[in-house]
Amino acid sequence: MSKSGGLSKSRSGSQHEIELGSSSSNLKKSKSMESVEFITEPQIPLYYSMVKEKERQREVKLRNRIKNKLKKNKSNTTTTTTTTDVGASPSTIEPIDGNDKEPMSAIDLAQDNIEKKTQHKPKDLATQTTEELTHDHTLPLEELIIKLKTNININDPRHSFGLSREFASERLEIDGKNALTPSKPVPKWVKYLKEFLGLFPIMLEVGGILSIIAFGIDTETGKDNLYLGIILWIVVFLTCTFSYIQNSKSTGVMEGFKKLAPSSTKVLRDDNLIEIDSEDLVVGDVVIVRAGDKVPADLRVIASHHFKVDNASLTGETEPQTRSPNCTDENPLETQNLTFYGTLACQGDCVGVVIATGDRTVIGKIAKLASNSKPNSTPMKEEIEKFIKIISIVAFSLGAIFLAIGFGRSVEWILVIIYTIGIVVSQVPEALLPTLTVTLNLTAKRMSRKNVLVKNLLTVETLGSTTTIASDKTGTLTQNIMTVVHLWYDGTIYSCNSLTASNFFNAQATTFKKLYQVAALCNRTVFDKSENQDDIPIQLRKCIGDASESALLKFCEQVENVEQYRDRFPKYFEIPFNSVNKWQMSVHTIGDDGEFFMVMKGAPERIIKMCNRILIEGEEQELDEKHLQNFQSSYEHLAGKGERVLGLAYLPLDPQQYPNNYIFDMEEKNFPTKDLVFVGLTALMDPPRPGVPEAIRTCKEAGIRVMMVTGDHPLTGTAIAKQVGIIETDETLNDIAEREGVDVLSLDFSRGTSIAITGSMLDDLTSEQWDKILSLRELCFCRTSPEQKLQIVAHLQKRGEIVAVTGDGVNDSPALKKADLGCAMGITGSDVAKEAASIVLLDDNFASIIAGVEEGRMIFDKLKKSICYTLSSNIPEAIPFFCFFVLQMPVALSGILILCIDLGTDLIPVISYAYEGSETDLMKRKPRNVKKDKLVSLRLAIFSYLWLGCWQCAAGFLNYFLLFKDYGYSASDLYNVSSTYFKKDAPLYGGHDDAKQIQILNEAQTAYFIAIVISRVGACFCAKTRIISIFQQGFGNMVFNFGVCSMLAIALFIVHVPGVRTFFGCTIVSYKYWLIPIPFAVFLVASNELRLWLIRRYPKSTFANLCAW
Repeated sequence: MSKSGGLSKSRSGSQHEIELGSSSSNLKKSKSMESVEFITEPQIPLYYSMVKEKERQREVKLRNRIKNKLKKNKSNTTTTTTTTDVGASPSTIEPIDGNDKEPMSAIDLAQDNIEKKTQHKPKDLATQTTEELTHDHTLPLEELIIKLKTNININDPRHSFGLSREFASERLEIDGKNALTPSKPVPKWVKYLKEFLGLFPIMLEVGGILSIIAFGIDTETGKDNLYLGIILWIVVFLTCTFSYIQNSKSTGVMEGFKKLAPSSTKVLRDDNLIEIDSEDLVVGDVVIVRAGDKVPADLRVIASHHFKVDNASLTGETEPQTRSPNCTDENPLETQNLTFYGTLACQGDCVGVVIATGDRTVIGKIAKLASNSKPNSTPMKEEIEKFIKIISIVAFSLGAIFLAIGFGRSVEWILVIIYTIGIVVSQVPEALLPTLTVTLNLTAKRMSRKNVLVKNLLTVETLGSTTTIASDKTGTLTQNIMTVVHLWYDGTIYSCNSLTASNFFNAQATTFKKLYQVAALCNRTVFDKSENQDDIPIQLRKCIGDASESALLKFCEQVENVEQYRDRFPKYFEIPFNSVNKWQMSVHTIGDDGEFFMVMKGAPERIIKMCNRILIEGEEQELDEKHLQNFQSSYEHLAGKGERVLGLAYLPLDPQQYPNNYIFDMEEKNFPTKDLVFVGLTALMDPPRPGVPEAIRTCKEAGIRVMMVTGDHPLTGTAIAKQVGIIETDETLNDIAEREGVDVLSLDFSRGTSIAITGSMLDDLTSEQWDKILSLRELCFCRTSPEQKLQIVAHLQKRGEIVAVTGDGVNDSPALKKADLGCAMGITGSDVAKEAASIVLLDDNFASIIAGVEEGRMIFDKLKKSICYTLSSNIPEAIPFFCFFVLQMPVALSGILILCIDLGTDLIPVISYAYEGSETDLMKRKPRNVKKDKLVSLRLAIFSYLWLGCWQCAAGFLNYFLLFKDYGYSASDLYNVSSTYFKKDAPLYGGHDDAKQIQILNEAQTAYFIAIVISRVGACFCAKTRIISIFQQGFGNMVFNFGVCSMLAIALFIVHVPGVRTFFGCTIVSYKYWLIPIPFAVFLVASNELRLWLIRRYPKSTFANLCAW
C-alpha cells in the first residue's frame, strides 16, 4: 500500500506536479512524535479554523444521525452493466474489507461487483436521474470508475490518466454544457407592464382616469379634462416605453459584460493537467479543487488534504464542512465524500471525479431557490426611493389641501378637480426615473470599457464616496509578473541576469544545486499542458499556479527540466503555504525507496528561526551571529529594492526516526520544525503597474487615502509604496525610530506623515494608538494576516470612513464583505473573493478603481443636477393654483401646459445631464459625507425652490399681469374674480364679455407659459455645474445643447402651430412677451456664476456652506 495512505506519488505511475498533502483521516499517531518539537502557531487560517472540541461534538451528532437516516427510503444502487477499456493498466489494490484475500485489479473487482447486482438496462449519463446520482457516493471507487467510463489511479488519484480529450468531447456533445439552464426569463411584455406600476406612473394614471371621468360627467365645461386625461396617458406611455428600452439596454450590457469573466477548472485529461472552461467539464472528468475555487460540478471526493467547503449557498450551514474520501452517510447532502456544484472551497484541496454536471447537479434541481433571492439595497437606491416618497407625499398633500380649500370657497367642483390634478401633476418629476435609467445605462457601458464588473450599478456611487482604499500589493499595484532577479547563497548576492551582471550565479556550485532542489521541489506550480508550449520561450509559458511559484518554476526550468527533476524525488507529504504560518513544506524521497528529506520555503524571518545551520559552499556550518548579520543585511538590501524575498531551507530526515513506512500527519505535527539547514534567498521582482502612480496621485487629489495592506516584508512593502506614490516622504517614522533606537509607536507622530506597521504589532495596539496610526495619510501595513486586514477595516469604519478593500484570496473574503465596497481581482482572484466582492476588476489594475471612483461621483453629480433642475419648476407651476384657490385669481397656468413643460420642453434637458462630462474639479473634491451630503439636501431645495423657482415665477407673473394690463385690468382687478369671471357665461367685466374674457385668459396663460420656458433656459444652465463655471465646463455636451434649443422649438410649436395651440389652450401673443423673460434668464445665469466664483474663492466661508449644493 502507498505510504501516504493513498495520496502519495505512485512509484511507477505517470508523473504530474499537481500535489496535495496526505490525507490523515485514518492514520495513527507515530511513536516518534513525542521527540519532535513544534511551532505553536496554528496550521490552518484562523478564519476557517474550528475549535477541536466543537468539531468533535458535531461529529458525534453526525454519527448518531447516520444510524437512523434514510432507513425507510433505502433503495438498491442502480449501476450500468456497460464496461469499457479505461485506457491504462489496472492498478493493483488491497481488498476494501481489509481481509487476507489476494489483491484484485480495479477493473476485475468492479466487474465482479457489478455481476452480483441486478441487471438494468444501460442508461446514458445525460439522462441519469437525481435518485441514481445520489447513490454514486456509496459505490466502491473501482465500481464508479467503470460506471463513469473514466481512468483513475486508485493508489494516487492526483496522477490519474482521466478521460481522453476525444471521449470528453463526445460526452460533452451528448450531455451538453456544464451550466445551469437559466431560469425562465420574465417575458418582455411583463417587464414592460411593470414599468406602468411605478409610483410616479400610477400618480399620472390616476390623474388621467379622474380627468376622463370628470369629462364624462360634464362634457360641456370639462372639455379640458378630456385633453388632460389623454395627454397624461400619452405621457405615461412614452416615459414607460423610454424607461423600458433604456433598462433593456443596461441589462444587456451588464449580462454581456459578465461573460468576460468565465470560470476555469484544473482537470486531468490524457495524463496531463490542463486548465479548461468549467462549462466544458463532463461526467468522469478528474478535477483538482483548491482553496478559493468554486466547485465546478458535483464531485465524488477521491483524495483530499484538509479540504473544507462552504455549503451556505446550498444548505445554509454557516461553518465550513469537512470533505474527505470517506462515505459517512447515505444521504448525499450529509456525506463527506460529495461536494456540490456552486459551493466554495475555503480550505485545503482535493481530487474529485465529476458525477453530475449542469442541471443534473443537486443545485441544478433547486436552482429556483437562487433565482428567488432579492438584491440588496444600496444607499443611493434608498435615497432615490425616499425622495420619490417625499415628493409623492408633498404632491398628494398639496392636492388634498387645495381640494379642501376649493370646495370650502364654493369653487365649481369641475374646476376643483381639474386644478387639483394640475397641482399633483406639477409636483411629480416625471423625467427623473428615465434620467436615472439613462445615467446607469451610460455608466454600464463606460465601466465595461474600463474592465470593471459591477454587480449592482448603484454600488458604484458608494465607491464615489470612498475615503480610504486599502489595496493589496501583488497584482493590483504591481503587474503580478514575477521574475527571479537575485539569489543569495554562500554569503553573496548573485544576479540572475546573464546579460548585465558580472556576478552571475554559478549553476555548478554545490550550494546552488541545493537551492535549486528546494525551489523546484517545494513548488506546486506546473506548466499548462493544454497546449504545446515547447517552442515558446520559458518566460512566456503559461503556468498553473500562483505568480511567485511560477517565477521559481521558470527560473528552475532554465537550468534543468523541472518535471524530470521532480520525477527523481517523488513527493511524499506536503503542507501548502498559508497566511498564518507563511511557509510551505514538503517531504520527498531520493528515488522511489530512498530516504526522506524535507524542503521548505517561505518568509525569510520565519524560515531562519527554524534553522540552526547554514549551507556554505556545500558544507553545513553553525548559524552563528556572523551568518545571521550577513543574512539580515542581504535580506534588507534586497527587500529595500522592492523585491519579494523567499527563504529556502532543507533537512535530511534520520531514517531511524523516519523509516520508509513512516506516515506524516499535519494535524499531529509529527515532523520536525527546527534544526533545519538554511540554504539561501531568492528575490523576485514584481514591477509596479503602468498608470498606478498617476492613479494614486489622482486619489490623493480627490481626498482619498490609499494605504497598502500586504503580506510582504516591511522593507519590500515600503519600497513599492514609495515607487507608486503611496509614501511620498523620503524618511518614514520607522526610519526615525531606527535611527534613534526607539520603538516607532513611542515617537511623536507629528514628526512624520508615513509609517509601516507590521501585523505582529496590531494585536497589542490600544485605541489611542490605532487613532494615531490611522490619522496618518501615508500607511503601509505589512506581514498582515487576513484577520488583521479585517481588523484594519473595522477600525477605519469605526472612525466614520467609507472603506474600499481589494483582495484576491479566499481569506480576503471577510474583509471584502466587511468593507463598504469590496473589489476582487478578476485574473488572480479566487471565486470566493469574487463572490464576496461588490466589484470585480477584470484586469486586476488599481487604475480601474479610480475609474470607478470617478463614475460613482459622476452618478451622484448627474442625479443631483437633474433633481435641482426638475424641482425648480414646482414653484412656478404650483403658485398659479395657490392664487386660484386662495386669492381666487384666474389660473395662470393650465394642467395641460404644466405637462407641456415637464414632459415637453424639460424632458430632453433633464435627460441631457446624464451625458454631461465630469466637472474638471470632480476628482479634486473631498469625498462626500454620506451622513450629511444627501442626494436631495436642504441647500439644494432652497436653491431650487426659493431661488430658481421664485425667479421663474416672477418672470411668469410679470408677463401675466402685463398682458392683462394691455386689456385694462390691473393686478387688483384680478383679485377674487375667478368664481365669477373669465369663464363661460360670465357677466361683463371691464367691458369684455365671457368669450373675450376667456380669450384674454388664454393669452395670459400663454404669456405665463412662455416666460416659464425662457426663464428655465437660464435655470438649465444654472444646474449644469455645481462648483466650476459653465465656461470652464464647456459646451461639448451636444445632448444638452440640443435640449436647450428644443425648449424654444417646442414652445414655438405649441404656441404658433394652428390646431396644436388650440388643443393646448394657447394663442399667439405679441413678440414682446418672448423678450420680457430674457433678462430673468440672463440674471439667473450671471448670479449663479457669481455664486460659483464666491464658492471657489472662499470654499470654507459661511456663504459656501450655505449656498453650495
